[in-house]
Amino acid sequence: MRRVNSEEFHLEPERYELRPGSEPDAPNCPYGNRYEWVGYDLKTGEFVRFTKSVFKKLIAEIK
Repeated sequence: MRRVNSEEFHLEPERYELRPGSEPDAPNCPYGNRYEWVGYDLKTGEFVRFTKSVFKKLIAEIK
């Protein structure tokens, strides 16, 4: 999965969202487990990995 850092995220924050890892098309982690949350790029239609700073910001918005 492509990695999205803070700089890239802040250029177009509306382009990205967090989705539950339980979605049928969500990828597994490299160890074969399900992610609890996984990033999604609305522009390209692909799942992405967020850096820790971006992930923490998005999780805070959910709670």
